[in-house]
Amino acid sequence: MTRTVDLSTASGALRATTAAILLGAVLAACGSAASTTQSAGGAPGGGVTTAPGAVTSAAPAAAGRTADPVLAKTLAQLNDLMSYKFKFTLKGGTYASSVGPAGVAGTVVNKPSFAVHFTYVDIEVIEIHGKNWTKNGSSWDLSPYPDLPTTYDSYGPAILLAHYFPESIAAYYTPAGDETVSGVLATRYTADPKILTSMANYWGVKAGATLAGDIWIAKSGGYPVRWKVTGTGTDDFQFLVEITNANDPGNVINVPAS
Repeated sequence: MTRTVDLSTASGALRATTAAILLGAVLAACGSAASTTQSAGGAPGGGVTTAPGAVTSAAPAAAGRTADPVLAKTLAQLNDLMSYKFKFTLKGGTYASSVGPAGVAGTVVNKPSFAVHFTYVDIEVIEIHGKNWTKNGSSWDLSPYPDLPTTYDSYGPAILLAHYFPESIAAYYTPAGDETVSGVLATRYTADPKILTSMANYWGVKAGATLAGDIWIAKSGGYPVRWKVTGTGTDDFQFLVEITNANDPGNVINVPAS
């Protein structure tokens, strides 16, 4: 079963000590600037109280546009994969430090049940069956709090797509040819720059930046291979999600010996 995140109740989980361990770097990096952004619809990277950007306020109406059928199913197709590897990196804007220079990277297993193994700053975490382990040296420590949200629940690719690529946003992306990305034949779709403004605002990109966005969708499987949004001029910003090793049998996550 694919992991789902209940954003309405996630804030309660922050009372747990382990949440402070897993997400302390995020909260420290965002500080008061994040609270200012949250008043406009959600603080990017501000822990797990809200995943980056609330789509209800960030996604304008499609104004009669209809999303390409392939794009409309992007999130569903990603969640339909048996497994994949991912990496999310962020440069520029106000919140790049919350993601860290190396970003968030790991392996997701969707079936037969959800599991994720990821690294973030100097933390390594495994989530399986609602349990979380954090690596300390050569050992894994099991959190005493079941179903505790982690950094993945703010920065995982499925979470980012759910918040920044609903059908109302996908309707502003148009096909721009086929390309091979990370060894996968994909169709590139290019965004109408105006649809990127709200997203850029949530990540603290300076006003006046020239925005551009593309998403590459695998010709076979319909899942996103790469998703990139940039801002240049007043701010050099880059939001980049990469999906590799789709359905690779080597994508195995084992319960740690703790």
